Amino acid sequence: MNEYRLLIERAVDGVELNDELDAVAVEHATAELKAAIVNDKDSGQRDVEFALHLYLFDLAQQLPVTVGSDSANLKRLLAVIDIVTLFSDNGTTDGSFVFMLLEETMDMVSISVASAIFAHVEQRAHVLRRGMTATGGKGIVMLKMCNGLLRRIPQATMSEFAGRVQVFVGNSFALSERSGVNLRGDFDRTSVAQPANVSDEEDSVYQSFWSMQQFFADPQLLTKGEEGTGVTRFINAATIALEEFRKTNNSRSATLKFDPTGHETLKHLTSPALLRMQFGDAQFKCQILLQMLIFV
Repeated sequence: MNEYRLLIERAVDGVELNDELDAVAVEHATAELKAAIVNDKDSGQRDVEFALHLYLFDLAQQLPVTVGSDSANLKRLLAVIDIVTLFSDNGTTDGSFVFMLLEETMDMVSISVASAIFAHVEQRAHVLRRGMTATGGKGIVMLKMCNGLLRRIPQATMSEFAGRVQVFVGNSFALSERSGVNLRGDFDRTSVAQPANVSDEEDSVYQSFWSMQQFFADPQLLTKGEEGTGVTRFINAATIALEEFRKTNNSRSATLKFDPTGHETLKHLTSPALLRMQFGDAQFKCQILLQMLIFV
């Protein structure tokens, strides 16, 4: 086992990290390690998988809560991921082994470090997804890893990271994949913004604006009621909202700023007293406009 540990360390030192996986360079760096596996036909694959597991475990334990891209241990960890990615792809190890290691690694490191590791995984996506299916093999392990990440990611402060994980999963399978199709047409209606009860004529804008959230949460409302009623209600509400956005933009354009840091709140405040200020908030308007774009 110590022999494999030394060969792994030597291979890691020979791997150069680039934006894309350089398969030829990684093959060259791991030539000795791969030769040792081939020579040990009885237990070579099992032993090297165990040695890689222990080496990655040691590296993950040494990483602090926050780490820079120039961290030596982080670079070694990413180099191991490149090696295992190639080994899983060419059959040197089990095809799902890379995602097994990634899952365990993500569980051991802080969410900040996990984000840096996942960024590296995204760059290797074209290799990692090769031969992947949602019903077995590495596809199942990848889904388990990503679901574990999503449970840990703080939605209020790292929603961008959560979105990257969801996009990675979505791009890993065909749109026709049955496990990703909403066959029954179910929608999550538990987090719909609930407007207050108001009666002033001025607040007709308020009621109309927040009524759009009902359609965003359940698009089937467009087809309910008399023919065309739902569609007409949504179009009217969207038209009013866009007009209010335009008016506020024209009158307060000098003060509008957009913060792309991903720290926006995920829960809308629906107090009638806040609506005019929300119309002057570029971040809020971008959220609503994005919902409209997705909806249409």
